[in-house]
Amino acid sequence: MNSDRLSTSTSLQSSVGATSAEELAEKYQKLFLEFSRIKAQHSVLKKAVIKEQSEKNTLQDECKTKEQKLRSSIQQLDLLTFHNQRLTKRIESLQDSGNSRMSPWLLGSAKKELEKSKITLETTSKELSRKIEENEKLHKELFEVNSLYTQHVNVLQTKISDFESKTEELQMDLTTSHQASEEALSIIRQEKRDVEIELDQTRAELRITKALMEKNEQKLKEGDDALRFELIALRQTLSINLGLADETQSEQFNALSENFDSESNEIIASFKQLQSSTREYLNALKDDSDSSYELGVKVKNASLTWQKNLHKFAFKLASAQNRITELTSENELLIKTNENDSNKVAALEKEISTLKEELEKLTSDGVTSEIGQLQNTCSQNLDNEQVHQSFSEKDSTKPDDGIDNPKLYLNEFDGTKSKPTSQNDSFQMGSNVKGDGTPELIFGDQDDSEEEGESDVFVYLPEKESGGTPVSEESTLQLATSNGLCAHCGKSIQDDDNETSNGTARFLALGRDDMSVNDAKQREELIKNNYQCQIKQLNEQVQMADSKSVRLYKGLKIMQAKLADAESDKLRAEQEINKLQNELDKMKENLAEEKNGHKTSVDTMTDWISKLSAKNEELEREIERQYTEGGSSR
Repeated sequence: MNSDRLSTSTSLQSSVGATSAEELAEKYQKLFLEFSRIKAQHSVLKKAVIKEQSEKNTLQDECKTKEQKLRSSIQQLDLLTFHNQRLTKRIESLQDSGNSRMSPWLLGSAKKELEKSKITLETTSKELSRKIEENEKLHKELFEVNSLYTQHVNVLQTKISDFESKTEELQMDLTTSHQASEEALSIIRQEKRDVEIELDQTRAELRITKALMEKNEQKLKEGDDALRFELIALRQTLSINLGLADETQSEQFNALSENFDSESNEIIASFKQLQSSTREYLNALKDDSDSSYELGVKVKNASLTWQKNLHKFAFKLASAQNRITELTSENELLIKTNENDSNKVAALEKEISTLKEELEKLTSDGVTSEIGQLQNTCSQNLDNEQVHQSFSEKDSTKPDDGIDNPKLYLNEFDGTKSKPTSQNDSFQMGSNVKGDGTPELIFGDQDDSEEEGESDVFVYLPEKESGGTPVSEESTLQLATSNGLCAHCGKSIQDDDNETSNGTARFLALGRDDMSVNDAKQREELIKNNYQCQIKQLNEQVQMADSKSVRLYKGLKIMQAKLADAESDKLRAEQEINKLQNELDKMKENLAEEKNGHKTSVDTMTDWISKLSAKNEELEREIERQYTEGGSSR
């Protein structure tokens, strides 16, 4: 046993450095339980030994008293035998003397007395021999009892010494295990404190994240409302400034608003779902329920859906920004063309001023009747020119590809391109490049029935693959109309040539052109300023939307990282809690086993003590009975 204990202690000492903190804690727990069990057994056995020693002392005292009684009884027997012998000698002497003195009748009585005394002596000698034999038996029994008791005491003392040696060995093992496990216990306690600190930190972080989520929710709601109001304001400004009177334009913008509203509603719904799932997850963490892992997965899925919706919205915002950049570039081209037209108008104004001077000279010469006829013809031509100018102004705000197809703007916003099905039913816009490199816009005509049903949406000019100067069908139509007007003017000039001359007719035609050019210039300046303001507003709003989307995306990433950290901390805490719960279960089982072992050991010791007490009582009864019998026999 000692060698086994030493080997276990040495193995424990050698494996202290290699085993982990948990194994050391388990070994320390087992050693502590074994030590407590042996200590309880030692205390019980010590009490039993003390009781046996007290009983031994009482029995030794009783034996001493009984030995003293035996010695006194032996002395009394010796005295009685001595007196008996003396009496027998005296009787014999008296008989001898009486024989000589007394008469024969006295001799008979003396003989009778002697016979009686002999009979009494024989009976007393027999009783004494019987008592001596009984005393010898009692001495033998006492010696046997003393020898058995001493043997039992020796066995108990050896057991006690063994237990003491075991306790010393266990004490040594416990000291070594204490020294080895104190560090492990300190590490475990430190880890427990760290875990508690981490749990507190995670709870604080969860509270902070909850507050941040609520703030972000409020910000998102405010941003969504602001974006809606901005979109509504943009639609109103676009509808007012661009003169969106057609039904198709309103349908397009309604479709755009529905698209944006649906996307914003999807984002809001996904964010609300994320918020509800996170609240359920936080409540589950507070309540320490078993469904926290499922709720964490639900939060993760909701965050992924919200992230996808944000990506879609950001992609569409990027496409809208690209569209706006394209519109700005197209606006720059229009500005350049307007500048070229303004230069042309300035040159025409100079010519008109010179022609007015010539007209004043002619009026001074007295050709008023001819001028009246020319003014009538020019007024008719001016009406035709105003109608043509109104069509051209309307065409300047319409694209070449997006009017016939009302879904083009939606498709371009979504990143797809669509082409019109027919070119004859729409306004056609071509780019006629001049010699100096500046593009010239050429507009065509369209039926009035189609003009009411189409929308004024701006699209890019189509690029021509031919290397030469491109001339479209619209340009030929415009040239035809302009030639027609010039031909009309030429006809009027030829009719008036019979009465006046070529110079007066040309002057009137230029005066008519002066009025149309001034009106067109004013309209172009107004449209140009309106487009510039709208483009600036759209750029600012797109930048604001981009910054908001970037901030929201970053906040979402941070929230996802914090949620992942919280989930990992929660999993670690659950693992540690399960580990501690298992250790508690093991400790409870060990305590139950130790209790059962103590109960069984106490029961066995009580049975053994009861048996010993019964044996001692029987021995005392026998000794008392023997003494009573000896006293009665005496």
